[in-house]
Amino acid sequence: MDRILNFTFIFILIVLFILEGNSGDHIRIAAAVVICGLFAVIAFFLKWITLDAVTSAVVFGTVVLGLGGWVMAGLVLLFFLSGTYLSRDREWADLPDHTGFFSGRFKFRRNGLQVWANGFWMAFFIVGWFLLDMEMFFIAAVATLSTATADTWATEIGSRDHVNTVLITNFRKVEPGTEGGVSWNGILAAISGAVLIGLVYLLLTGTLQMRDFGIIAFCGSLGCIVDSFLGAVYQYGNDDSLHWFNRYFKTPEAANSAVNWAASGFGGWIALLFFQWI
Repeated sequence: MDRILNFTFIFILIVLFILEGNSGDHIRIAAAVVICGLFAVIAFFLKWITLDAVTSAVVFGTVVLGLGGWVMAGLVLLFFLSGTYLSRDREWADLPDHTGFFSGRFKFRRNGLQVWANGFWMAFFIVGWFLLDMEMFFIAAVATLSTATADTWATEIGSRDHVNTVLITNFRKVEPGTEGGVSWNGILAAISGAVLIGLVYLLLTGTLQMRDFGIIAFCGSLGCIVDSFLGAVYQYGNDDSLHWFNRYFKTPEAANSAVNWAASGFGGWIALLFFQWI
């Protein structure tokens, strides 16, 4: 799937470069290829991403920087570096293994599928903004990143919370790290991540548009809740005899990426609705 998405967005970049871009866009897109290529190679050698994720990171980064500009690129860099920092001990973390996702074969490096699980909808909305020049698509793109940041922070901080973790669907106590499990530390971490993206957006754009900040922070937090709900319904227990979802995606990693994809999309689309309404 990540290869299909790589080819799809490469094709979109080529078409937009030829048909829609002006000279400034051409320079920025070309520069984005070089900058993202260097960053992806460095990230690989630092063991932050897998080899297959290098291509995905370059394509996604080129869409973000080449079409979305420096503000969008700065926000993505904040998400990636903060998530990487919080995940730095994940490989050795003593977490429960309800789904197999935290088994010994789990490695810290993020793969290409995970890049697009968090980045697909952001790239989608950036393309829409580039073509239509409508602010609501830009805000929606940031909201998807806010959702991904909230979810990452909630997961990394909440899974270290060894008390009072409950399943979001029925509030039954579960072990930290369980899919669909929530705790106060995780909730506060999610809200903090979403708020940070909103604040940095205001800082980078140089505006004090509280409407945009509110949409980004609220939709990011709400998207994280949706992620937990989907995880509880479709991933908790990893019982293939009960969940067609797990049978279809076959591996816990793929199922988790699908949930992340759906939640980030929800954050973006609900941001569009709020933007229109407000």
